[in-house]
Amino acid sequence: MVEIEKTADKWFGKLETDVTKKISAFVAFFFILIAIGIWAGITVARIYPQHAMIAVLLTAAAGLVAYFSRAFAIAIFVIMLILVFIL
Repeated sequence: MVEIEKTADKWFGKLETDVTKKISAFVAFFFILIAIGIWAGITVARIYPQHAMIAVLLTAAAGLVAYFSRAFAIAIFVIMLILVFIL
């Protein structure tokens, strides 16, 4: 295994332990992710209405790639965290 995957497994293992202790925390986290996705979709549709369908398709494609590639999923997760803290 690559070193970053071992580190990510350790982090996600700790995260999983904490989240599974409280199912309500997990559900709240899930709804926050949904809200971020809705906000991004509304923003793209409002500012660039001609690109709204492309945004939906690219998001679905990124989800498929993330499902099969852990490195891609971790990179996108880190980028999303950075964006959340910046915005």
